[in-house]
Amino acid sequence: MSLNFYHCQNYHVYLLRLTVCICTLLAGKIAFAQQDSTIIRLQAIPLKYITAVTAKTDKYCDRINSKTEKTLKKLSKWEEKIHSLLQKADPSLDAKLFGSGKMTFADMLQKIKAGQALEEKYKVQYDAYRDKLTVNIKYINSKADSLDAKFLEPLKKANDKLQELDESETQTEAAKRLIRERKNELIAGAAKVLGKSKYLAKINKESYYYVETIKNYKELFHDPVKAEAVVKNVLNTIPAFSKFMKENSMLASLFGGGGMGGGGNPGQPIPGLQLRTDVNALIDQRIASGGPNARAIMAQSLHQANTELTQLKTKILNAGGGSSNANIPDFKPNSQKSKTFKQRLQIGSEFQISKPSGVQPATADMGVSLGYKLNDKSIVGVGLAYKMGYGNIQHLNITSQGIGLRTFIDWKLKKQFFVSGGYEMNYNAAFKDLHSLRNYDNWQSAELVGLTKKLKVKSKLFKETKFQLLYDMFFRQHVPITQPIIFRIGYNF
Repeated sequence: MSLNFYHCQNYHVYLLRLTVCICTLLAGKIAFAQQDSTIIRLQAIPLKYITAVTAKTDKYCDRINSKTEKTLKKLSKWEEKIHSLLQKADPSLDAKLFGSGKMTFADMLQKIKAGQALEEKYKVQYDAYRDKLTVNIKYINSKADSLDAKFLEPLKKANDKLQELDESETQTEAAKRLIRERKNELIAGAAKVLGKSKYLAKINKESYYYVETIKNYKELFHDPVKAEAVVKNVLNTIPAFSKFMKENSMLASLFGGGGMGGGGNPGQPIPGLQLRTDVNALIDQRIASGGPNARAIMAQSLHQANTELTQLKTKILNAGGGSSNANIPDFKPNSQKSKTFKQRLQIGSEFQISKPSGVQPATADMGVSLGYKLNDKSIVGVGLAYKMGYGNIQHLNITSQGIGLRTFIDWKLKKQFFVSGGYEMNYNAAFKDLHSLRNYDNWQSAELVGLTKKLKVKSKLFKETKFQLLYDMFFRQHVPITQPIIFRIGYNF
């Protein structure tokens, strides 16, 4: 019996070892299959996504760096004017504002040009979009050895550019705060001696527009490219990416790995961080003397205070205040000054129907225009029109009956109404080729003035519909005399 027991024991040991071996092989095979599946999915990421991230990051860095340097050049020029005035008017105040240890706009500009950090203590605010973008590239780069060689160089460029982005963001954040501090210092000190100085006003406005322009650049940077949606879907199908995100995001660095306490253990709180239960217990302890309904009364009071604060904020914004509590101007700003040249352009179209006359058939004028927004109330631009003859309903006959060159200006009168004016040169004769347009005798000038009504429309193609009623002050000088009143309908894209 002892022999059978010995063989039985060996059998169970052998079976246990075999089971462990099989499990190990299966686990390895599963892990290899998962790894292989991950690489296959990452190969589906379009290469243009990585190049697009590099391009948009490079453009954003160039924009904010260039804007910072240009702003500091302007501010330092006006600051020097104030320095010269104070040296004559109040030398003691001048020494206080421009003495040793003071960070002037000129000092900031010198540091920027030398590639030095403006200030180390200022930290960039958390940016969810930039965080996700950075982690996406980091994760793809962590698998670079298993990807096609075509990904290697673009990934390296993307990583370098994202690192540059961190430095540029930190520098810009420091510039915003230092500019604001220096502006407040100059206005509070120099205004007592110089009064309403034009240089102080220029510094005040320029510092406001700097913050708003940087904010606009950031919004443009946050606008995702088409390839980002594809990459998001690919990465979300990889189980390991979620874990990678928790361990490598900006929030992970703040909360000890995946937003959890030390070591990344969900049950372990972050040392020194108060929990919600602790805060609630403290509140209950403080308001216990108010009776059983103290919490409800406090919640109602907080809700009422929050409502009043929101109403006050709305009034400030409607009065022309900035979109940020920290950047509310004491003047009426022009929001167009913080936008890019492209954002200030407006493409439009106009249509006009003319009745047949003894000389010309019925025509349809089709025009395109390109406007530039000078400010929130006015826009100037140029346009080109084509006059197409179409005969009549019984006999359609498409012909080229003329062409027009246009200039225009629209100035906002009230709400949806604009005062419009423009000067036009129209070639009112049939032509078969561009060579015919050299006949200057067929060109007629027109000077128009009138009203335009613009209506916002909810369309993917159009932003506005406009109706124009214009009066031609030169209509009697035309041969033959043309109609004085012109009605046009158009669309702005």
